[in-house]
Amino acid sequence: MAAVMAACGTSAERPATEAAPPPPPRAELAVHEAWARSADSGAMTSVYFTLTNRATVSDTLQGATSAAAEEVGLHMSMQHGNTMHMASVQSLPVPGEDSVLFAPLGAHVMLTRMTRAYAAGDTIALTLTFASGQSLEVRAGVRQP
Repeated sequence: MAAVMAACGTSAERPATEAAPPPPPRAELAVHEAWARSADSGAMTSVYFTLTNRATVSDTLQGATSAAAEEVGLHMSMQHGNTMHMASVQSLPVPGEDSVLFAPLGAHVMLTRMTRAYAAGDTIALTLTFASGQSLEVRAGVRQP
C-alpha cells in the first residue's frame, strides 16, 4: 500500500493548474449613419460614418475592403491656404470612449474604380479592419450628391 501511495504522490507534489490569463481588453466598436455618394461604374466615391468606441481601450483603424471597388483606402481631406488637398493615410486612431467622424472635407473611406454604378437607394458593403484584429461590417446607404 505504501508503494501505491508513493506512486500517486501527494497534493503538495502535483503541479498547480494555472488559470488562463484574462483576454486583453478590446475596443467596443460600432458604426453609425454610414452613407456614400452615388457613383458611376469605374468612377470613385467616398463613404462617411461615425465610428464609436464604447470601451476605455483605444484601437486603430488600419484599412477597409469592399467588393464595390477595385481599390479601397483611408483618406483625409485637409485645407492648405485656399486649396483643399486629399491624401491617403495608413491608419486612423480610434480613442477609447470617443467617436471619430468620417465626413466630407475630413476623414473618409475612398472607393476607386467602382465595379458597377451605385445610385440613391443602393447599399455599399465594406469591412473595416483594426490593429486589434477586430473587423467591422458596414452597410452604407447610397445618396444622391
